[in-house]
Amino acid sequence: MPTSIGLDIGGTNISAVICDDRGNIIYSCTRKSDYYGDQYLKNIEDIIEQLLKESQTDICGIGIGVPGTVDSSTGTVIACPAFKWKNLGLQAHIEEKFGLRAFIENDVNVWTLAEKYLGAAKACDDFVMVTIGTGIGCGLFLGGKLYRGHSHKAGEIGYLPLALEAYKETYHENNFGFFESKASASAASRIYRELTQRNVDCKEIFLLAKQGDETAQKVVDDVYKYLGLGLSALFCILNPQVVVIGGGMAEEGTVFLNEVTRNIKGLIPLDVNLTLTQTKKYGGAVGSALSIFL
Repeated sequence: MPTSIGLDIGGTNISAVICDDRGNIIYSCTRKSDYYGDQYLKNIEDIIEQLLKESQTDICGIGIGVPGTVDSSTGTVIACPAFKWKNLGLQAHIEEKFGLRAFIENDVNVWTLAEKYLGAAKACDDFVMVTIGTGIGCGLFLGGKLYRGHSHKAGEIGYLPLALEAYKETYHENNFGFFESKASASAASRIYRELTQRNVDCKEIFLLAKQGDETAQKVVDDVYKYLGLGLSALFCILNPQVVVIGGGMAEEGTVFLNEVTRNIKGLIPLDVNLTLTQTKKYGGAVGSALSIFL
C-alpha cells in the first residue's frame, strides 16, 4: 500500500499525517509551529522524522502546505511572512534531507485538493475553497484544476478592499488585508477587545453572542456582513458550483452557513451555494499527502 506524509503548516499549529493514496489517515499529530521558537525549519524536519519512525510502510514522498506564496513548479516558498521566509528552496531542502520526493504548495491550495478528491466538492470542476481562521485564504479550482495565477498569488482574497474605509490604511504583503481585518477569527477577537478591553477568542465570542452579550452579537453580526460582501464577489466573478468554507469559524456549522448565505442573497441575484468542509481539521495535511500521488 503506497503511503505519503502530509504537513499543513499554520502560523499557530502544524498538522501532520501519514496517508495512503486514497486519503485514508494512518497516523496523525499536531504540534505548535513555534515548538522550537523561530527555528521553524528544524520543527518541520523533526515532525517528518517522527512520522517516518511511525510509518509501517514505505513512504513515497512528502507534501507540505505553506501559508504564503509558493511556486509549486520549483518548490520555492516565494514569501511566507509568518515565518519570515523569502525565496526558500524548501522542496530541494526536504528532498536532500530525507531522500524522498517532495511537493510544496500553498496551504489553502492543498486543502482545496482534499475537498475535490475526498470532500464537499467531489462532483465539482469549478469551485472555491475559503478558509477563515487567523486570516482569510482562498483556493481556486477552475476548469478541473487548481488556478494559481500568473505569479502564484491567485486567491489572496484577504486583501479585498470591500469599502471606502480601505483607503484609510496601506496594506503590505506581510500585513492583514482589509477583508481579513474585518471578517477573520483574529479580527473578531481584536474588535471585541477594543470594545470591551476583554481578551476573548473568536469561539467564545460566538458563544457569548448566543448567550445574549450585545457587544458579541454586534461583532458577530458585522463579521457575517463582511463575509457576505467578500463571498458575494467570488460568486459574481467566478460563478462557482460551490464555495466550501473551512477553518475555525466553520465549526459554527449550520447557523454560520445560514447567516452568511442570507447576507449574500441579500446582495446579489445569482445562484449561491455555500457548504462546509468535509475533510475538516486535517484537510490541509491530507491534501498535502495526496499531492504526492496526483
